[in-house]
Amino acid sequence: TMKRTSRKHKVKVFIAVFFIFSIVLYYYFFIILPVVKTYSSQQISSITERAVNTAVSNVINRTINYDALMNITYNNKGEISAFSANQHEINSISREIVKEAQFQISTLDKDVLKINIGTLSGIPFMIGKGPKISLNLIPIGVVSSKFNSEFNSVGINMTKHTLFLYVDVHVNIVMPIQAFDVFSSNQVILAENIIVGSVPDVYLDGNGLKGTIT
Repeated sequence: TMKRTSRKHKVKVFIAVFFIFSIVLYYYFFIILPVVKTYSSQQISSITERAVNTAVSNVINRTINYDALMNITYNNKGEISAFSANQHEINSISREIVKEAQFQISTLDKDVLKINIGTLSGIPFMIGKGPKISLNLIPIGVVSSKFNSEFNSVGINMTKHTLFLYVDVHVNIVMPIQAFDVFSSNQVILAENIIVGSVPDVYLDGNGLKGTIT
């Protein structure tokens, strides 16, 4: 009888432990992880944006020459007939920026991501409250970069041409049991210029110059 009672007690304890363990796992995977992923994505975007902007500032020091990046062709009437990108120069500057961005990101503190325990709870009125815990951040590096541009009319016979660089960054967040990746796409202005003259409609219709950095 005592053995039967002891066996029943063990079964009850096992069921209780299993039930509690299941609740903890459910809370971890369906409450805590989604909150951490959302929070991490937002924070990583902000952190990598600063790192990429610092890289751009260090490389071009905000004094890049538009004419060195773009070629404008005129017809015999003095009208603009075409635009072309100086691919070699753009690639050269972009590679320098990517290299510097990788350095900036590699120097990030692995504990730079901190989140309040109240935020982890997923309870609205607890967000931002309680002590902070650190999430382990592992910078993997810059995934890719590409350039694009857009033309915007800013007055009669005047068009602003902006050349953008997009730098995609890959970061790994390590947590107990699971790790996940966060990708951040960062847009920075390489150069811009006010063009006086009639710009062909093919460009004004949204078909800006673009390409992948090689």
